[in-house]
Amino acid sequence: MKKVLLLSPPYVKDYMRNARCDFVSNSGSQWYPIWLGYCGAFLEQQGYQVRFVDGPASGIDFAQTEQIFSDFRPDLLLIYSGQLSEESDCQLADRLLTLHPCEAIFVGPFFSINPEQTLGKSQRMRYGVTGEFEYPVLEFLRGDDPATIANFVVKGEEGAVARVAERPYLDGQALDAFPFVSDFFQRHLDLRWYRTPSEKFPYIDMMSGRGCVWGQCTYCLWVFSFIKGHTYNLRSIENLVDEVAFIEKQMPQVKSLMIQDDTFPSGRAREFAEEKLRRNLKLPWSCYSRGNIDYEVLQLMKQSGCLNLHVGFESGNPEILKNIKKGVDRERMTRFAHDAKRAGVHLHGDFAIGFPGESAETIRQTIDWACEIRPDTAQFQLMIPFEGTPMYDELKAQGQLKNGAPDFPELNWQEMEAWAKQAYREFYISWPYAKEVAMHPYDLGVKKFGTYISAVPSLFWKRWNVR
Repeated sequence: MKKVLLLSPPYVKDYMRNARCDFVSNSGSQWYPIWLGYCGAFLEQQGYQVRFVDGPASGIDFAQTEQIFSDFRPDLLLIYSGQLSEESDCQLADRLLTLHPCEAIFVGPFFSINPEQTLGKSQRMRYGVTGEFEYPVLEFLRGDDPATIANFVVKGEEGAVARVAERPYLDGQALDAFPFVSDFFQRHLDLRWYRTPSEKFPYIDMMSGRGCVWGQCTYCLWVFSFIKGHTYNLRSIENLVDEVAFIEKQMPQVKSLMIQDDTFPSGRAREFAEEKLRRNLKLPWSCYSRGNIDYEVLQLMKQSGCLNLHVGFESGNPEILKNIKKGVDRERMTRFAHDAKRAGVHLHGDFAIGFPGESAETIRQTIDWACEIRPDTAQFQLMIPFEGTPMYDELKAQGQLKNGAPDFPELNWQEMEAWAKQAYREFYISWPYAKEVAMHPYDLGVKKFGTYISAVPSLFWKRWNVR
């Protein structure tokens, strides 16, 4: 039986590479390594022995990772790389392959952006896979020539990198045939490693489908590098809710479920809620959502146990929303936010600073809007322009990139960092938020005390260490 080691490499404390962008979390959040998880579950199903190492979540260091690798002695090493950790990931890969020469493959959305760059930074890594990687990895393990495996990237002896043709995305029938990733996570990881302020602890991640039903936002890494464009391939609703039933019965310690689809559209949300109610399943659940779900559907979602919606509001400036092709205007999202509160569904609002056309005035509009619609929790992200996205191309063409970050003639990176801190202070250190904490002292006070302690230094005196 061939042995496969899945590795999300260690980097720095509180680093999270498994979200739609990688960053050091001020709140101590960790998402599950969802793409590695599905691949691991699939390879187990095919008869391979799998070991899973999540460095950032488990807290192990480089020496411990090297020891695990040396002891396990895999036939294949899969490394999920990140933007911030790219240099470190390549250096670790080279050290590991010196300790125990084996086949090794880079995978993941970030690798898919510029595989030539990542492979070029490693002395020993020869292979990578762009896009979905379960079947390419399986074909490699079965002995197929890498130069013929669709989605493979191969570095030759002279350092030249060649890409093999892309394969079609996995359809619903293929996704239904996958084992439940929740079961795989339960057996390979400690669920206590994973937490986020918006979810009950411990929670679990899963996907109901792959790709984005909208697929046009100009800044999105996954839409422009991994499963591209207007693609949303779905598991059957029966298969999806079967997994919810499995979690509820076999994993009673799990207090909430996070559906990690890029966005969970209204029709899919209705279908899921109705089937969950029909089966009388009680597990609370959350998802990513666009800010355009009608009140009737929000009510149904709440009845089925919907706990929280993660919504990309992005910017309070109408022109920026048009420019980034958000596809939902400010007025519609404002109405949605009020409807969600009326339905009793919590909102986690994602706002961002550093879009093309950003200024002190547009940032002020974003902060004021966030404080007006008042999601239950809010995040003010400093934008990461990923190579290959239209936003990156626009900023580069206008000469508004500096060290890979947005930099505008009248608004530099340090000023945007200061604005982000100001946004957090105005949102959280406010009378409206104090009233919310008073109304929900356990959920917003006791449960989040550690988050507040972690975040305070970054908001007042500590340099913002990541985007």
